[in-house]
Amino acid sequence: MKHITVSLWLLLSSALVLGASERNSAFESGKRNFESGNYEKAIELFSQAISSPSDSAQRNRAYYYQGLALFEQGLYFSSFISFRNVLLAAEDKNREIHEKAIKNAAIITDRLDMVEKLGKVIDKLPAGYVPGSVGGVAHYAQGVYHFSNGQYESALSHFKSVSPDSQFYDKALMYLGILSTRAKNYKESSFYFSKLLEMSQGKKDLFPQAELARLNLARTYYSAGNIEKSIELFSQFLSSSPYWLTVLQEAGWPLMRANDTTVSLGNLHTVLSPFYREDLVGESYILKATILYSLCKYEEMKRTLTQFFNVYDPVIRSMQQETASLGSADALYRAFANEKGMSSAFLNFIKRDSGISRDVKILNLLKTERNQLARFSRNSQINNMINLIQEAEKGLETQMGSAMQRIHRKKLTDLLAQREQANYLKVEIVTGEKDMIEGQRGLPPKRVTDVETSVASGYHFWPFNGEYWQDEMGTYVYTTESACVN
Repeated sequence: MKHITVSLWLLLSSALVLGASERNSAFESGKRNFESGNYEKAIELFSQAISSPSDSAQRNRAYYYQGLALFEQGLYFSSFISFRNVLLAAEDKNREIHEKAIKNAAIITDRLDMVEKLGKVIDKLPAGYVPGSVGGVAHYAQGVYHFSNGQYESALSHFKSVSPDSQFYDKALMYLGILSTRAKNYKESSFYFSKLLEMSQGKKDLFPQAELARLNLARTYYSAGNIEKSIELFSQFLSSSPYWLTVLQEAGWPLMRANDTTVSLGNLHTVLSPFYREDLVGESYILKATILYSLCKYEEMKRTLTQFFNVYDPVIRSMQQETASLGSADALYRAFANEKGMSSAFLNFIKRDSGISRDVKILNLLKTERNQLARFSRNSQINNMINLIQEAEKGLETQMGSAMQRIHRKKLTDLLAQREQANYLKVEIVTGEKDMIEGQRGLPPKRVTDVETSVASGYHFWPFNGEYWQDEMGTYVYTTESACVN
């Protein structure tokens, strides 16, 4: 019996040695293929090494190299999954690869706009498991994670811990500006947005960040009552800006408060052109009518309000019906994806939303990556990646639907409020005409007023007769004079 027991132990020992040999062989072979650029074969070999019984240190190294190989193949989400697995199985003896895994995962999730996924993993790591060299990256990822969960105080603390030498310092500044604005601390928010603008000077890769910072800074100064500085910042935008239409509309408010009707009405002339009329710009009709009221231009004010009702009454009815028929986030997303069952005005508006546009690109990347994984030999690792990508797609679709739901609810509320304002302005027209009649014993006779104009050298004065020139959008100046009775 003793002889049999010893023989059995020897057989088991041989099996374990053989398993370790096969595992090491798959890992080393995977490394050789990776180093020679044969990434597809390397991915399969690392999958074998991961699936074989092994110690955690060896498995983590296989995960890490697998992540590198997947990245080289352009399979970014799958690459993140591998680097995430390194951190999920973090142990003291694996610290040497934590730093690289965090760095690589941060680059990938930033590209995919999924930094909160990395932040969630890092948030659960023991403090000593995050090397100091990637402390800034970790704080940024954790800040985004807490921000996405509405934990603003914790997010603020993490973003403030991102050092200026971090690759994510500019994005941390943006979040700090947003959080300060949310708290109505305009002094701090203007500091953060100004710092970001200063950093972005001459850096093309920071152009989108800089444009958003400039827009937020203009809004901040307006909210703080610094009208002149707000106007100065709005005037710095060019037609190439992704926020051009938003700027033309929002700049009208500080310009009106500064009594600059020529530029404010000129901007609104662009916004209310046929090119943008159905892009949920109802606020611009109300602003234009309000400015015309201050100039006692009641006839033109009537025409503006009539246009508002003609354009937006059908839109309001359609969006009210959508609230009932597209009650869920999934239903809204499907209507958007199929471009059916959703009003063209809201569809146009949502397509211009930078967040939705970014999510559409990421969703397409995920779908493409899932299809590309089909060329690999099916094993537990590849199947798991495909399943996780499908989960990410579904999660992103739900996230987009929820965002659209919030935007839809807000825009409908805004339109209803604008309609109420338009009705109020109709009453003000009657009051204004009554005061004008009483002030000068009858309405003034209609007359054509010659308005003096001055144009720069090389330009011509061209009176507007109903035609719009798309290449002139944003350059119109509205020449008029007040019709109010002294």
